[in-house]
Amino acid sequence: MLKARGIRQLLTWYDRDRRPLPWRQQVNIYHTWICEVMSQQTTLAVVLPKFAQFVQQLPTVDDLANCDEETLHRLWAGLGYYARARNLKKGAEFIVNRLNGRFPQSYREWLQIPGCGDYTAAAIASICLNEKVPCIDGNVIRVVSRLLALQDVWNTAGRSRIQDYLTQVIPSDRPGDFNQAMMELGATICRKTKPRCDICPLQMQCLAYAHNCIEICPPKKPRRVLVDTELFVLIFWHRQTDTLAIGERTDGFLAKTIGFPLTLAHQLSKLDRWQPLQLPGKFTHAIAHHRITGRICVIQLNSNDIDISMGQHLALSKTLHWMNRLDLSAKLSTALDRKAFQLFQNYTYSDSICEQLALNL
Repeated sequence: MLKARGIRQLLTWYDRDRRPLPWRQQVNIYHTWICEVMSQQTTLAVVLPKFAQFVQQLPTVDDLANCDEETLHRLWAGLGYYARARNLKKGAEFIVNRLNGRFPQSYREWLQIPGCGDYTAAAIASICLNEKVPCIDGNVIRVVSRLLALQDVWNTAGRSRIQDYLTQVIPSDRPGDFNQAMMELGATICRKTKPRCDICPLQMQCLAYAHNCIEICPPKKPRRVLVDTELFVLIFWHRQTDTLAIGERTDGFLAKTIGFPLTLAHQLSKLDRWQPLQLPGKFTHAIAHHRITGRICVIQLNSNDIDISMGQHLALSKTLHWMNRLDLSAKLSTALDRKAFQLFQNYTYSDSICEQLALNL
């Protein structure tokens, strides 16, 4: 059990050595909520500039509740897992419309907010509301696993043991700082590889250190099997005006995001009458547990008319918007679209590609 002296050492270390992250400068429920959701499954290096841009353009929960989908996707671009952004907006709408703009004042109340799970609710309640509730992420699991020399931590029983342990040791006077200190310790000292046990404030409390089993506590988390998928990005191009068609995707990969139409290999036959030209290059991308190989199909049109029924077959919104090439980058809301657009850019400046497209007309 982590003794009172160990907790004091941990908090003293946190007060002295914690990273000066922008959301730690002062207690702000809105900022804490945004940063905790952004930080899930995303590196800090990516989060920092996106967080600054997000709270600058949407400084209040009212701004988030009332922002349009295009703005939300643009601000979230590069963070991945776009459902998190949509859930943030739903949560903001709930707070503004159902709670009259008043933030929930307890862990249990935060669990009622759409898209807010145990981790986010615990982080906000402990950091901003001083509620004694442990916050458990991958870093905390690793720290506790080593403190107790645990290896069976990834199943329900293991998580319950860690939950029970933290509930017993979390201090009543500084629960938020304790949670942040445990996460900070896991991120900067008690790392997956090359942990800095020599400067760890909990070294004398750590059973894994005492028994020389740091490297196997915890064991590697079982990885979900990746599914290899070939995905085709359809670029409808009106060459005379140098405009391209984008729209909101309604289903499948990246649903509810704005970008190019997407399709799988077995659906390509639906495009035969347009004689699409498949570019020779490809790109790679990952979405959830899918490992994607992306390819580009360019469809050059003589007019800006697209068969809407065809668009519906390809899981597109009913309305496609034609955008000038120079203005397009700012409208693309995902990294996949930007990779595809860059590949298109590389090839359309080639005379040979333009000649091939002309032959298809």
